[in-house]
Order: sequence, then structure tokens, then C-alpha cells
Amino acid sequence: MPVALAALITFGCASRIADAADIWLAAVDPVVRAAHHWDASADYMDLFLPDAPWATVAKHTRVFKIGPGFASQGSDADLKQLFANLQRRHIALALEIGLLSISDHCHEKTEAYGEPGLVERVLQRIKRLGGHLDYLAMDEPFFYGHQYAGPDACKLSASQLAQDIAPNVAIAKTIFPGIKIGDVEVVYDSAAFLDATKEWIDAYAKATGTPLAFFHADESWSPQATQQLVPLAAFLKQRQIHFGVIYNAGPQGTSDALWAQAATRHADQVESELALQPDDALFQTWEPFPTRLLPETESGTLTNIALRYLRAPSRLSLTQKGARLEGRLTDGKGTPVAHAAILLSTFGDTSHDGGMVRKTVTGKVPANARAAVLAVRVNQELSCMACTGAVVARLGPATYRETTEGGETDQRFTPAVIDVSATHTMATNSAKFPIQPDAGFTFEIPVAVRTQAEHASSVGVLFVDALGHEVQRRMIRLETTEAQLGTAETDTDGRFAFALRPGFADGTQPAFTAQFDGSDTLRGASARSLPRD
Repeated sequence: MPVALAALITFGCASRIADAADIWLAAVDPVVRAAHHWDASADYMDLFLPDAPWATVAKHTRVFKIGPGFASQGSDADLKQLFANLQRRHIALALEIGLLSISDHCHEKTEAYGEPGLVERVLQRIKRLGGHLDYLAMDEPFFYGHQYAGPDACKLSASQLAQDIAPNVAIAKTIFPGIKIGDVEVVYDSAAFLDATKEWIDAYAKATGTPLAFFHADESWSPQATQQLVPLAAFLKQRQIHFGVIYNAGPQGTSDALWAQAATRHADQVESELALQPDDALFQTWEPFPTRLLPETESGTLTNIALRYLRAPSRLSLTQKGARLEGRLTDGKGTPVAHAAILLSTFGDTSHDGGMVRKTVTGKVPANARAAVLAVRVNQELSCMACTGAVVARLGPATYRETTEGGETDQRFTPAVIDVSATHTMATNSAKFPIQPDAGFTFEIPVAVRTQAEHASSVGVLFVDALGHEVQRRMIRLETTEAQLGTAETDTDGRFAFALRPGFADGTQPAFTAQFDGSDTLRGASARSLPRD
């Protein structure tokens, strides 16, 4: 990077620090990487070399978080190197771990639960190898202990979970006096679950004698789910609990570039569109991407995402006036930003083919499968009781393709329209079609969706055996789709305009969004214009 540009970025970062959230970093460690056979975070241990190329981000990183697998199974040498380097850089150490223990009344096998004694063994190992644990992040105890509906689910009350977790909280405080213990929990489109989470937060304080030090939101990133962050942030402020958001990619993160773009835009959405200012900003991945963490100057790395976050904020507005979108881009002080590209999109446009987005699922046909059907489900066979909602969707021509040594075979399906209210259900299957056991398959379908609930509907392939019994299903959730309309450029006053096609001026319309992806000195920003009835 040229010296002048490096200096410019450093200056931009410095102007941002005063009002920035505390940065936390966490990535796929060597133990997880080996277990999944991923290329993810291949340079993880390079972060902890003295001259590692993340000087600016490291200077402004408050906490580095590790997981239980690395803490318990990582080599002594790797952990000692990590602990020593973090201490030299004055970066605090955090551990995310399931703090619930399997017991007589709950045998659940999820990430929130561990064998009795596991927490103490892991913490003692950290201490023995020279680590000073400043933060402990509980790994979704309320979601898995209360809401989870999978095998061995315990469905415990908030008060029971708080009582169950209290002994391990006490152990952590004994081994590391002064440790700050907080919680990481799922935030999705359910006001009822959010209310229950609030009860859990109070129950934890009552059972342990100390309130949570922080609460970090693991967002599902649907348009509906992100709205739940607003009341959550207000509640945490009332309770004087630090509020943080994990800025990751969600389902869009299928490459380094797409993961970085999605994570960065999610940060813009929370802090620009929702106007929230979290206490903690977590750049964390537990997925195959990004494949590299370094250097901070290279687009697509985890540290580069954090570097971009350190730049000065920008502000964006958007309004719809008939068949025209208008808005303005400024920096954080209100100074216009000229000649900037603004991306305009729709959310939930089901009125024409231009609103369609192609969805894909790939996999391997089960060995015991003998046929398959195209399946559509709305408000039925759901993963949670709070998932139902109205769904309007257009399904384009779908294709199921298998690849074998003998070549490729296709099955094609005609388009369909879904219009189901929140109080009705839909469960339809196509006629059975032949498949080849153990073949690789790809299912593709263009969709345009507007829904009030993020998990209410799905479409995909359902494999059955010789008796017609389900063997496996591979479904695509029908969530509100985003379709790009085009770009506009800001004028010298930071203003922009975009002409919509005539149909957008009439009737009930989708939401419109505007996105500025930032510059060398400015963070990105987003804005939304809600549907008009």
C-alpha cells in the first residue's frame, strides 16, 4: 500500500475512535479448521507473531475471543504464543463456551452444554499456560436450554437454567477473580422469544448475584430479525448491560469477498439504518470464510473488515416520492459527500420477474433414497412455534440436476405462486421423480418473496425410500428477497435520485433500500424506505 494511502486510512480511523464500539475479534482456530477440513482462517496463528500485519486493528482491538475446542485441545505452544502476544498488545482474552453442564434433568447435547467438570478443566488449563481470562461468553444457554426443539431438548424455564448455570459461574470467578461473564444469544424474528430472553437476563442476575457484564446478539439477519435489536438494546441499557452485535455474513457469505461485503453491510445496517451504537462490535466467524485473516490492508480478510469499521461514519437518507427515490449522503458531521455510488434495491418485490433472486442448494443423494419430490411448506413442519407468518412468493422455473459418471440428468418444474396468510398452512409435493443414490445434485430455483416471518416457508427437495418414507430433505428458506434496482451517483450536495419503473408508484409496494459501501476515509451507510399501503 502506498504511504500516502496508509496515512489517509490511519487518519480516518483516528477520527472514528472516540465514538466507536469496542472491537472483539474471533475466528476459526486450528482445532476447528482441522476438524472440518476447511481452508478457513489459514493464517490464524500468524496473528500472534510480533510483526503481524494488523498493527492498526490490533491497536484498537479490545478483546480477542477463543473457543472451547482450541482452549482444551490446542497445543501448549500455540496457546502460550497466543496468550503472550495478546498480553504484549494489551488485548484482553475472552473464552466462549457452553457454561451449562449435562445433568440428571437435562442430557442435551448442544453447544450450550458440556460434560460435568469441563468448564473447570478448560479454565485451569488456560491459567496453567499463562493466560489471563478477562471475559467469559456463555454460548447461547437460553436459546438451547429453553427454545431449542431438537433431539434431547430440555425446554427449561429461565429460572431453572439460571440455577443450573450458577455453579459454573462461581467456578469461573474462583479461578479468575474479576472475570466479566456475559451471554451470546440468538436474535431472530420473535418478539415472544425476545421477551423470554429478557426474563432470562433477570433470572441470571438473581441466581448468580451479579448481572450479565455484556449481552452479544447472534443475529439471523432477516429484515424482521434486525428490528428486534432496537427493543433489545433499550432493555440492556435499562439494565446497564453492555450491548454487542456479532457482525458476520449469514447465508450470503459464500466467498471471502461476499462474506466481507455482507458483514460490513450488516454493521452499516445496525449503526446507520437502525441508528444503534453498540458497546461491542464483534467481527467473528465460525464458517469456512474468510479464508484469511491477514493482512489488514487486503480486501476480504477479517482484519480488513475491522479496519473499514474504524473509519469515520457516514449518514444516508432515502425517501420515495411517487416513481422516484431520493436521498442524501453526508459524513458524520453533515458535510455532503459528492460523486459517491449509491446502490438501490427492493426488499420483498414479488410483482415482476426483475425482483427474482436465484437460490441454490447442493448435496449428495442419500444412499437409501429411491425417489424425490419437490416440496413446498408454509406455516407447517416448522422449527419453532413462533415462526408462522403471511407469505407471498413467486417461484420461477426450478431445476433439479444430478451429476454421475454417466453424465447429467435434469428434472424441470413449472413456476408457481404462493399467497398464504399467517393463519393458514400449505404443504404440497410434486409427483415423484427418479434419482440416482449417491449422485451429486444441485437444486436451483428463482424466487421473489415477501414474508412477515423469517422461517415460515421453504422450498426444496425431499428424498424418499422404496416405501415412500422420507429419508432426507434439503430445503431453502423463503425469506424476504433483496433485488438490486441499479445505482445512482451523489451530486455536489450529496443528493441523489433514481427513477423507478411506473408500477412502483401505485398500490402496496416493497421496501426500498439504499447502500453506500464506504470509501478510503468513510464507513458505509444504509437507509430504508418502508412500504406504502
